[in-house]
Amino acid sequence: MYFNSHDLLELEDYLKLHNIPKDKVCLVGSTTLSLIGVRKHNDIDFVLHSSCQYCKLSDHMFIERVKSPWSTLFSDDQLIENADLHILYNGIKFVIPELVFHKKVWHNRLKDQFDIAELQEYANMHKSWNWELLQGSLPASSFLQDFLKNFCNKLNVWKKKIKVLLRRGDLYKYEQLVPTSHLLARQFLNESFNRYDLIVRYMAISSFLNKDDFGIVLYKKMQDKRAASRYQNPWRVFCDLIMNIKDNGYDMSKPILVNNDLHLIDGAHRLATALYFQQPFIPISINKKLSPSFFGIDWFSNNSFNNAELDVIEECKRKVFLKNYLYFEVVLWPPVIDYFDDIEKFIAKKFHIFSSLDYNNIIDFHKYIRDLYQIDDIRDWKVNLKIEAMDIFPKRIRIIKIEIPNPRFRYKDNGKIISMVVEELKKDIRSKYKSKVNNYFHDIIIHIGDNYYHSQQSKKILI
Repeated sequence: MYFNSHDLLELEDYLKLHNIPKDKVCLVGSTTLSLIGVRKHNDIDFVLHSSCQYCKLSDHMFIERVKSPWSTLFSDDQLIENADLHILYNGIKFVIPELVFHKKVWHNRLKDQFDIAELQEYANMHKSWNWELLQGSLPASSFLQDFLKNFCNKLNVWKKKIKVLLRRGDLYKYEQLVPTSHLLARQFLNESFNRYDLIVRYMAISSFLNKDDFGIVLYKKMQDKRAASRYQNPWRVFCDLIMNIKDNGYDMSKPILVNNDLHLIDGAHRLATALYFQQPFIPISINKKLSPSFFGIDWFSNNSFNNAELDVIEECKRKVFLKNYLYFEVVLWPPVIDYFDDIEKFIAKKFHIFSSLDYNNIIDFHKYIRDLYQIDDIRDWKVNLKIEAMDIFPKRIRIIKIEIPNPRFRYKDNGKIISMVVEELKKDIRSKYKSKVNNYFHDIIIHIGDNYYHSQQSKKILI
């Protein structure tokens, strides 16, 4: 709820000044939107019962009586007298949201269209919404309106496509800075990670600085099998690079060479070192015609690396990806507590699972939910409905961190990015399990972060 209690006190003082009983007034318009949490109101509009028509009202900076009748469906007196047409809060009557929706649909001004969309979503998620009240009273779309709507929708689609192309154009400049972790995330081919040589280099750096031999042995073995270094002693050159970056920082004048898909072509030692020392951005140079090398896990198994070595390399890769937030966090909510294992198996058939952990008897469960949805700016009324629906279940969740090799990001209307693969996964799981949840409504089965930034932010939330 966005309604400011000080505004109610101001309204009560205003009514007392004019000797108007509170039960002879009903607030209309944006105050209802504020009450249910859709958005904040800018002013307070109200209707007055006909028995108070003798009252002469003074001007106020944000409180105003509107022209009668406010609604084309009901008289002002009906809004005030009929308990089905208003919501009573702290002794003040607020017109029901169905009638606000009705009025805004007929006006359909630019400023109304956001509210219309929010109220439609509110209606879909709120069981008390009464569509029958509005039956036969909403405007029918004309052919011209439908044509214009479809035209505008297609125009918006093309605008978004052009935006993406422009952004991609920026990405393919000859040289530019990119987030180091995101360059690592692009090293997938055919849905599999293709640069395990980076992980072995990362392990060698750790062994060198921590004075153990395991990572160095793996590195030298890899270099012997590759037999492609232009240096007579590549390990000594690598040690010099490690110490130089450790002591002097990353050399931003030397870009890493990548191809059109940001697959690594040259600079694996520098990228591994940048990852180890958590260099946030690195320069890249793009040559669109070059093809990537192949260093998937199969290369290592085909070159005499044993199962124990492969397992250690895989575990290091998992830790590097987790450290750089290159995963998507799945939260399974209490209403599907009996299906946690089934859903995890369903996910595991599609994606590699980095980790899975249950949290039981969460003390401040409401705060956790609010903090999680705050990352994506979900409106309070939606969060409140989720909390209300989940409160009857044990306070237990499961958090699963998964790897999505090709997230297929798109831009949302708010300019932020979301993985289309995540959208599809959520849709599949909701469709599969919503019939198993009593009194189900949207979004009380699963939550998945939209992008890597969401993963990083959710890490900060205390459970």
